[in-house]
Amino acid sequence: MKLYRSAGSRLRNEKNGSSVALGCFDGVHIGHSKIISESVTAAKNKGLCSVIWSFEIPPKSILKNEKGLLITPLQEKKRLIRALGADYLISVPFNEKIAALSPRDFFESILIEKLNAKHIVCGYNYRFGNGGSGDTELLRSFCNEFGIGLTVVNEVKINGKTVSSSAVRALLKEGNLRDAEKMLGRRYYIRAKVSNGQHLGRSLGFPTVNQALSAESSPLRKGVYLTQTKINGQIKYGVTNVGNRPTVAENSLVCETHILDFNGSLYGKTLKVEFIEFIRDEKKFDSLDELKEQIKKDTATAKAMWV
Repeated sequence: MKLYRSAGSRLRNEKNGSSVALGCFDGVHIGHSKIISESVTAAKNKGLCSVIWSFEIPPKSILKNEKGLLITPLQEKKRLIRALGADYLISVPFNEKIAALSPRDFFESILIEKLNAKHIVCGYNYRFGNGGSGDTELLRSFCNEFGIGLTVVNEVKINGKTVSSSAVRALLKEGNLRDAEKMLGRRYYIRAKVSNGQHLGRSLGFPTVNQALSAESSPLRKGVYLTQTKINGQIKYGVTNVGNRPTVAENSLVCETHILDFNGSLYGKTLKVEFIEFIRDEKKFDSLDELKEQIKKDTATAKAMWV
């Protein structure tokens, strides 16, 4: 699968046209997967290439100047969408030029001229054009005008609740990983390179692997979690703190994991940490001794959860 990061990307070599899935697709949850799969299927049936059109960052996070909204960083989004069989992922920045396009301008200049769309797939609540003024009914009228197929995917519900990126973010902010997992269709995870930390955990008898995070890609509730990772093909459980480490006056956001029953160095390696259960909120302790005692308790709690 090829990745483009420009709204001006033309699929010059795709003479037959494309089946385009429209959306932001942050999180690539089960509702998104259904939209993408419908588009891939339409592409195969009609002899088209499958294209995923998305924004790098949810527009509302820019319009409302909000942080911590991004569920899935671009490279993880790319991995997840590639697994669904798409040919191209176009992930563009949401800027003033894109925001100013009228619904018709977006349809004609992007979908027709740039992507040569012959079939379009979107969710039931898809909006497009300046101010979100275009809806699925307007999109259908444009498709009929240009002789283009359109599939509108109905909402997906879990236990009566509509699956959406907003709902997933809210669950992660609560620390409700079980329900977030149901909506995502997988465990929430962080994949990042292991950096060289202060070795404080090792000095306390609980060595950790540290992974730096950005505020824009960390919707998780700050606190301690039971987690799981895979090392040399073996599943290992861990106790992970996501936060700013207030006891040692750390300002940067970090994912810090004590891997149970493991001794060894992982510095420089990329590690995927899956989050299973929330244990407690992040807390500032008055001393390192208090912190050490709490880590012992957290480790015991984590073991009780998975044994």
